Amino acid sequence: MADWWNNVAKGWLNTMHVEWWENVPAFERFFWYLAVPFTVVFLVQLLTTFIGMSGGGDDLEGFDSGSGDIFGFRLMTFRNFVVFFTVFGWAGITLANSSESETVTIVVAVFIGFVVMAVVASLFYFTTRLQENGVINLHYAKGRTGEVYLPIPAKRLGVGKIHITFQGTMREVEAMTEGPSLARGTLVNVVETISGNIVLVEKIVVEKRVSERRAQHV
Repeated sequence: MADWWNNVAKGWLNTMHVEWWENVPAFERFFWYLAVPFTVVFLVQLLTTFIGMSGGGDDLEGFDSGSGDIFGFRLMTFRNFVVFFTVFGWAGITLANSSESETVTIVVAVFIGFVVMAVVASLFYFTTRLQENGVINLHYAKGRTGEVYLPIPAKRLGVGKIHITFQGTMREVEAMTEGPSLARGTLVNVVETISGNIVLVEKIVVEKRVSERRAQHV
């Protein structure tokens, strides 16, 4: 009997969902297609950020563009990209249901998305500055392994960033390299501290290390 009721309830809910979705206008569906997946990614980023604050990780970051630097902080990052489309999607849904015209809905949703994105970018920027000017001692980062967070230009031609764990927590540190450019996700080793807040890194060749270890066991 219980199984029968469960099947009836599931069938009713599925029918309601289908009927609701079919009644959603095509213009509003566009915002739903953006709001739902980007909200999921945003929640994952939020979770990893809190984990990073407790010492286990940090927020996820995707691409970066040097031309996106405005007043010292980067707007064109994956995190901000996700924030923009999350807010844009939900704002669009709200406005679409308030009988606003399509033009007004898009313009206002874009404006709200950019405002929230700028606020989030500035919060992360100032948080990072506080970290760098606080109790962080990069001397403890020497010899540690990190992962490239923002691409690092070759031959010390520019500064990128890495995620690295030292002093009990994972941190975001500016880095340079003397070798070829390092893409996001590359594992690196900290060679030395260049200045008060920049470290020099080199790429870790994982395949070579594995081969050496295998050779030692033969």
